[in-house]
Amino acid sequence: MASAQFASAAVREHFLSFLQRSFETFYQDTIAVDRHGIVNWISDDYYQFLGLTESPMGKHITDVIPGSYMPQVLATGEPVMLDLLSIRNQWVLVSVIPLQNEAGEIEGAFGFVATDSRSGMKPLLEKYNLLQREVRTANRFGDGRSARYQLSQIAGQSSAMRQVKEQIRQTARFDVSVLLTGETGTGKELFAHALHELSLRADKPFVSINVAAIPETLIEAEFFGVAPGAFTGAKKEGRPGKLEIAEDGTLFLDEIGDMPLALQSKLLRVLQEREFERVGSNQVQRTDVRIVAATSRNLMEMVEAGEFRADLYYRISAMPIHLPPLRERLEDIEALSERILDECNLRLGLMTKTLTQGAVELLRGYAWPGNVRELYNVLERTSILNENAIYIDEKALLPLLSDTLPAVSAPPIPPARGAGAPRPQSRSLSLKQRLRIAEQEAIHEALLQSGGNRSEAARLLGISRASLYQKLDRTDALDRG
Repeated sequence: MASAQFASAAVREHFLSFLQRSFETFYQDTIAVDRHGIVNWISDDYYQFLGLTESPMGKHITDVIPGSYMPQVLATGEPVMLDLLSIRNQWVLVSVIPLQNEAGEIEGAFGFVATDSRSGMKPLLEKYNLLQREVRTANRFGDGRSARYQLSQIAGQSSAMRQVKEQIRQTARFDVSVLLTGETGTGKELFAHALHELSLRADKPFVSINVAAIPETLIEAEFFGVAPGAFTGAKKEGRPGKLEIAEDGTLFLDEIGDMPLALQSKLLRVLQEREFERVGSNQVQRTDVRIVAATSRNLMEMVEAGEFRADLYYRISAMPIHLPPLRERLEDIEALSERILDECNLRLGLMTKTLTQGAVELLRGYAWPGNVRELYNVLERTSILNENAIYIDEKALLPLLSDTLPAVSAPPIPPARGAGAPRPQSRSLSLKQRLRIAEQEAIHEALLQSGGNRSEAARLLGISRASLYQKLDRTDALDRG
C-alpha cells in the first residue's frame, strides 16, 4: 500500500498545522498512561473537569476514571475512536490512541475527551445525557439490581491489593466464571460488584445469593424459581428465581461451599448447557448469566472429602482470585480506618474523628481474625463509646481488641475483658446501641471459638445459621475493603 502523498511540503505543513489546531480545539481534556496503565500526565483542563483534589500521578487509570478504555487499548493495541464514556454522571466522547516504540511495542496510551461545553458535539451529548438521566431515574424506582461498588471505592494501595485489583480489571474483560476466595470479612462481595461494573455486562442485572443463609429446603426454589402451581401454596403465576432475574447479567453466589450436592449438579448443568428449569416445570429456559462465586472454605479439601463436586469446582474456578487477609496488608490499615471512621460518623450523626498515630500503630499490630468486618465493628463501637471525642487514641481502642489471637508485630495486647479490663461505658448510650454492641461481641467471640466455622458459631450462640448470616450481612453492606 502506498504511503500518503502531498502535492508539496508546504501543503503538508499547512494540513498538519490545521489538523493540530482542530484537534486541540476539539480535545482540551487529555490524559496519558504508561504501559501498565499508570497515569503519568494530565492536562489542566481535564484535571478540573474531573474535579480532582489531588494529583492522579502514579495511580492506575481505572482508579481515576472507572470504566476507562485505556486498559483495553493497552491490551489489544487497537485504538478507540469517538466512543461514549460516562464520567461524573455525564456522557462524553472519548478517543484513546496506543503509543508504540520503534519496535512496535506498546509503551502507553493517550486519551482525549470531548465534553459538551468544549466541542461541536454539545447538542448530541446534551440529548444523550438527558436520556441517560431519565434512564437512571427510572432505574432508581426499579428493583435496584445493579452493582453498588466500583473498584476505585475499595480502599487499599498495598502491593497485595494492587495485585488483586489488577486481576479484577483483567478478568472483567473476559467472559469466564470467577471464584473469589478468602477469609470471612475480606470483601469478596465488594470485588464481585466491582468486577461486574467493569465488565461488558455492567448495564445488566447484578443478583446475589448467600447460599449459606438460605434453608436447604428452599434454596432450589430460590435459585431456579417455581412454576405455577408447583406445590400447595405456590402462586398461580409462579415465581422467577435469582438465575432468571439475573438474565444476561452476573449471578453472585456467596459461600458456594455451603451449596447442597443435589443443587451442585443442577448448577453444573447451567454452566455446561446454559439452560435450566423452574421447580415443578418441564419447560427449559436459556440463560447467558455469568457466575461469580465466593467462599471462605477450602473447596479442594471439600472435593477430596466428597463434599463438593470436582467438575463443578473446575467450572466455577476458570479464574480464581484470592483476597488477602487484613493481617497481610497492614499498610492499608490507616486508609481503611479513615474511610470507615468517616462513614460511621456520618451515618451515626457524630462529629468527625481522627486516629492518633499511636492508635494507627496499635491497629497495625493486631492480627484481625475478622478482617475488614472486624475493623469496621471496632471503629464503630469506638465512635459510639467516644462520641464527644475528636481524636481516637490507643487507650480508647485497646479494650475493644480481642486477645484471643496474637498480635502481628506489636507487644501482646492486655486482656480486653474480665476483672482486669472493665469495658468502657457511656451514660449517653441508648439501650439499642448497648444491645448492638453486646450482640457484635457475642458473635465475634463465637466465631473465634469456632475457628471461623459459622455453623458451629451459630450452634454456640443458640441461633440458626440463617440468623447468623443475616446479622453478619448487616455489617457486610458497610464494608469497604
